[in-house]
Amino acid sequence: MFGACQAGITALTEELGAPGQSGLVYAAMGVMSAVVGLAMASVPSSVTLTARWRAATCAALLLALPLLVVHSLVWLYVVVVVLGSAYAPHLITLFALTERVVPASRLGESMAFMTSGIIGGQALALMASGPVAEARGPGAAFAVAVGTAAAACALSWVLRPERERPASAGRTPAAEATAGTP
Repeated sequence: MFGACQAGITALTEELGAPGQSGLVYAAMGVMSAVVGLAMASVPSSVTLTARWRAATCAALLLALPLLVVHSLVWLYVVVVVLGSAYAPHLITLFALTERVVPASRLGESMAFMTSGIIGGQALALMASGPVAEARGPGAAFAVAVGTAAAACALSWVLRPERERPASAGRTPAAEATAGTP
């Protein structure tokens, strides 16, 4: 979704005759994401990670829908800043779920895989949605973003991190290594 949004933002700002605004628009989205990400520390632990993941992906989908009809720079700023509020909760929750479901001995590898996946996914989305934006306009790139948000939302409802457990439940490497041994 990040890469497709970036392609759409770039295409729309160019179409509006303000190509220099694309980085500022994307930065405004990032600032909102960071602010909400910091606020995630106040979410009570009684709200499960699976519930957080589902809420964040549903929010990303709902908040991305206005991208399909935005046609001015002012509304682009408004829409992407509001949309930015769904990004950090989604990413933070995915990293937390990863921490909960993988063995401690594989945690570093898993986090590296997650980080690389985000970067690789963004690059692939830009590679796919950039030409779409050039051929069909910014709305087409934003449609790719909405489609990926819908896929992420559906995935969050289909998958169940069965092994999700509290962070303090035996997360030391020694505890992981001896778990299951007689």
